[in-house]
Amino acid sequence: MDEPLFETSARKMVSYVMYEHEVFRGKASNTASHLKLPLISSVSDMTLKGHAQHLSKYHLHYGALGLSLRCHSSLKQGPIYCNFDSKQIIYRRKYGGGNGQALAKAVGVTNECKPKVLDLTAGLGIDSFILATLGCKILMLERNPIVYELLCDGLARASEMTSDTVDLAHITERLKLNKIDAYDYLAKLAPENKFDVIYLDPMFELPAKVAKAKKEMHALQNLVGADSDASKVFKKAMRHARYRTVVKRSNKSPGLTNQKPDVVLRGKSTRYDIYINRRLPPKLKS
Repeated sequence: MDEPLFETSARKMVSYVMYEHEVFRGKASNTASHLKLPLISSVSDMTLKGHAQHLSKYHLHYGALGLSLRCHSSLKQGPIYCNFDSKQIIYRRKYGGGNGQALAKAVGVTNECKPKVLDLTAGLGIDSFILATLGCKILMLERNPIVYELLCDGLARASEMTSDTVDLAHITERLKLNKIDAYDYLAKLAPENKFDVIYLDPMFELPAKVAKAKKEMHALQNLVGADSDASKVFKKAMRHARYRTVVKRSNKSPGLTNQKPDVVLRGKSTRYDIYINRRLPPKLKS
């Protein structure tokens, strides 16, 4: 057993990158290199399962369905993929309400208005992808290297997919991704460099019951941690939003800062706090 595979820090959340077949070794090797993690085969993975108590909680797995985050200690928690062709996203794309859904209203999307959006907290890219299906162009920022690798893999797979109902490759052309801290990115922008809308979805604490039900969200929360600098990022964002800044929050969470939003759109469990700099024009192309 190689020593680097064992947990050396309580904060280290991923032990290694594993590939299930030799055909996936190349892609898995690239991911392991980016993250400076050990690379192992599925045969070695079976051996390591007997030493789970010495490993960090998660590992990355490369297989036929792509890159996934997997938990050593819980068989109940399934693999976490970035999958833009999942049943949940297909359902939301078909029946989510289009321009009438809360996310679209918060950003200001209409048939004639397609704002250019800066997503400061991309995560697994779901909200940005939905906005892209509605015609917006989005620049996504993600600072967590593991989440970034999952999102890169999801975008790469989606760019090669075409189904009977939607051309995912065409949608992903509207999505760009940078691995960078949001505050650092904004700090480097010239004052005149603005986006139509800036979107911020900071990680918030999940209630115990919700965390238990939403295992994917709970795992990401473990991995990413709280966005303790969100209020600082928000202040920077306001200076670079041409029309509005949108903050997604839990209904039970307080405002991100003491500044009162101009508009609040509430859903069942989340809300969108909207801070308006200028009114969006009736017609706007990304």
